[in-house]
Amino acid sequence: MRNLDDLVEEIAADAVLLIVDRLNGYRGESRFTTWAYAFVMNVTSAKLARIARRPRLSEMDDSDWDRLPDQLSPEPQDRAESREILNALRRGVEQKLTPHQRRVFVDVALNTMPIDQLAERLGSNRNAIYKTLFDARRKLRIHLEAAGYQISPTRPPAALAG
Repeated sequence: MRNLDDLVEEIAADAVLLIVDRLNGYRGESRFTTWAYAFVMNVTSAKLARIARRPRLSEMDDSDWDRLPDQLSPEPQDRAESREILNALRRGVEQKLTPHQRRVFVDVALNTMPIDQLAERLGSNRNAIYKTLFDARRKLRIHLEAAGYQISPTRPPAALAG
């Protein structure tokens, strides 16, 4: 995703342009700030919805994997353990999953794409995607346990939760 500051500036500029464009329509029936606020909210929600609908990449590169421990473990002492588990998880994703399972797992579990959106993109249905994700997670749990990681059913790694 692009830089957050750039996005905020773009949304603000779009909102100001829209307000200036519609200024002749302001009738004074409410406070000006209330009237303008409605345009800001509409522009913001429309822009964020467009960004959310954009397809994400199904593959993750090294920098994406390296950022995951920071997203999953805010505590510094947990980061080393998370990094070890994620390295083992990465090997499992690359070695144990089929290409279809890999794509579904990366899109849904790591990139947090909604299952319905992925099903539509793949020309599939929600149940088929869910079953693929279930099978992928099962394979990855087996892989992690074989690598010596104790996967607790009450607190699995975030990517395997669900």
